[in-house]
Parts: sequence; C-alpha cells; structure tokens
Amino acid sequence: MIVSRRPEGLVLVRQVDHQEQCALMARAWGNAAFARIEPFAPIAAAAACHDEGWRGWEEAPGVRDGAPVDFTEIDRPTHVALYREGIAAARARDRRTGLLVSMHGQRLYEGRGGLDPGPPPPRSGREQVVRAFLEEQDGVQRDLRSALGGGTVLEAWASAGYRLLQTWDALSIHLTWRGLLAGRDLVLPQVPREAGDPGLDLRVSPDGPMACILSPWPFSGEEVALPVRARAVEDRPYASDLDLEESLERAAWFTLAFRVRPG
Repeated sequence: MIVSRRPEGLVLVRQVDHQEQCALMARAWGNAAFARIEPFAPIAAAAACHDEGWRGWEEAPGVRDGAPVDFTEIDRPTHVALYREGIAAARARDRRTGLLVSMHGQRLYEGRGGLDPGPPPPRSGREQVVRAFLEEQDGVQRDLRSALGGGTVLEAWASAGYRLLQTWDALSIHLTWRGLLAGRDLVLPQVPREAGDPGLDLRVSPDGPMACILSPWPFSGEEVALPVRARAVEDRPYASDLDLEESLERAAWFTLAFRVRPG
C-alpha cells in the first residue's frame, strides 16, 4: 500500500494498482531512440504482475502506531512472503516473466542490482528470513535461465528487461508516493535503448502536482496518461486494523490522473 498525504486526506494506492500503472508505461514504451526489447511481451507482463503477491494483504491492510502501514514499513517476514507468492505466480505464467519478477523481488534487498547508489549490505549481515529468500531466488533464477537455454543473448535480454521494469516501477512510485508531491526531480538510471546497451539516465522534472517531464523521451506518444486507482480516508489516528478496514469499505474509488510529457 502506497500512502501519501494529499488534499483528499490519506490517499492509499494499492501495489496491484501501481503495477497496472506500470503496465500502462510498458504499453506506451518505445520510439526511434528507445527500442522495444524483444521478446517484449514477457517484460510487459512483468510490469503488470511484479507486485501481484501484495493482492491478498491489501484486501485488509494493517495499522502501525495509528497509521496505515506504508509499503516501506511492512515487516520483513511478511514482505518476503508476499514477494515469494508473486514470484511463484509469475513463474507459472511464463518463464521469462518469472525470471524478471524474481530479479525484482530479490534485488529490492540488494541495491536494485547496482541501480541504487552505494554498495548493498552483505548478505551475511541480513536477517535470516531475508538471507534465505535471497539464496532461494538464486536457485529460482538459475533454474529459469537453464530452462530458457542460458547464454549471452538471454543475459543481455534479462539485464535490459530488468532495468526497464525498474524504470517503470521507480517512475510510478515517484508519481504516486512522495516524489512528485514534494516537487522533487528524479533520475532514472541506466535505461536501456536496446538489449546489450549499458543505458542512459532519464531525468524527471515536476510539471505541476499531477504531471512531470521526461528527458530524453522514451515513449511513443507526444504525452502519456498514467491514471491510477486510489481511495482516500481521513487523516487521523486509527485504533486498529479493523478501524482502517471499515474506513476503506466506506471510501469511494477515484482516479489520480497523472501524465508525463517530453521536455
């Protein structure tokens, strides 16, 4: 659950609706400068299901210290379990999609594969539940690579596909959480233009409270609409999970109508 304070109150965007916004980005992706990396369908599918494991938890989200639990505050055992479930669902859907979703879930704990600044913490110092998950995903990815035939072509595809997924994921979080709301700029690093490309940085600048400018421009249209479903509840202390659940049941769904355009 992505929680932000807006004029409507506490606005809650589910992770599964965030991933739908990422799927919109995938559909609009590509132009003369940014190729659609083939096969593209598994990459777009990963965008649409990379947080699928959150669906059940978000039916009844929790409260901590009187506030809805934000996605960065969920406890590690629950977080690991949610991603394990989502990765299993992605693997059942398609091997390539499963590979990318496994890489996404694992690398959230490891500096996003070098996309985040600074070195990730060593595995030896992580909680046991996290360390076990990371080692498990090593095996998952090894098995999927083997089933897909391995080789340098697959590795170039997986690297580019993973970085595309991170581009869409980070841009969506910037829009729906605190980044755009605070008027901050964002750099999306190592965005690939084709398989094997080391990538280049996209710069994101605010263009009002519901829009931003991307440079260079990676999408096919002159402007891309990126709506996302949300609900708003009162910005007040919540006594229990049930208190929040009842408030959410009364809250009407509405649309946050984000858009992006070229500089």
